[in-house]
Amino acid sequence: MNTPGGYQGLSTPRRRPLTPGRRDRTLPSFNSPASIRISRMLDTAYNATLDEELPGDITESITAAALKSTTDEYDPPRVWFQREEDRKQNDEFIRRVDEMVQELKRLIRDRKNEHNGEISELNDRKSRMTADMELLEKENSNILSALKDERAKETELSNDIASLQIKQKQASNSARQLLEKKRMLEQELAQRKSIIAEKRQVLAVQAAKNSPELAFFENQMGISIVGGERDILTFIFTYISLSEPSRPFSISMDLSQREYSVKKCSPVIADLQTHVDWLNASRDFFGFLKRIRRGFVEHYLNSTI
Repeated sequence: MNTPGGYQGLSTPRRRPLTPGRRDRTLPSFNSPASIRISRMLDTAYNATLDEELPGDITESITAAALKSTTDEYDPPRVWFQREEDRKQNDEFIRRVDEMVQELKRLIRDRKNEHNGEISELNDRKSRMTADMELLEKENSNILSALKDERAKETELSNDIASLQIKQKQASNSARQLLEKKRMLEQELAQRKSIIAEKRQVLAVQAAKNSPELAFFENQMGISIVGGERDILTFIFTYISLSEPSRPFSISMDLSQREYSVKKCSPVIADLQTHVDWLNASRDFFGFLKRIRRGFVEHYLNSTI
């Protein structure tokens, strides 16, 4: 092996130009960022140590040989150190660092798992609390709705009670008014009964006086008077027909107004309205009855011819 400058440990291998002072053996690589940073720190520290330990004439010789080799057919020279103890120490250090990194990874992974578990538990608690809050809000809404309904019912009941109290007061007043009205009606009824009794007594006296006249009219003149509806008198004439003396001829007079009117006449005689007008003008009722009887006789005689 050629050693430029006559120093042991220097060589000029081909096709592999390296910077003077670079380590020939590469450090093991790791994928973690911590291992990469540590490897870079070790490379930097190792290179600095080599630069400090090399004598100045060796450094100059290496530099000159590297410059010279750029024009030759060989590659630039590189430094080759055989320090087995340093390599073992570095390997041991890297192994321990890697173990430490792996331990840190494991701790980080465990802590991450614990953290994820805590987050999952917190999320579960949050979900349960959210569900409980929604349930409580729903129950609160139902309670508020029930309270609102109860207040509405209470207001309605209060209004009904007030209305019933007003109605009760009105009914009480009405009852007093009805009692007063009943008392007045009873007094009025008693007065009317007294008046009716007096009128009946007067009518009885008048009837006693009219009975002979009515008997005379009925027996001698063949006229009977029948009272039916109020203010209506019916005069029944008999002994009109010679073949049927009991055959009735009647006329009903309405006495409710000052002007007399005929309600019904059976059979209808001629010039009936003329007779009624004469009655209203003369006010001679007895003469009117004689005119009606004469009209019935003429009607009978005309019907038998």
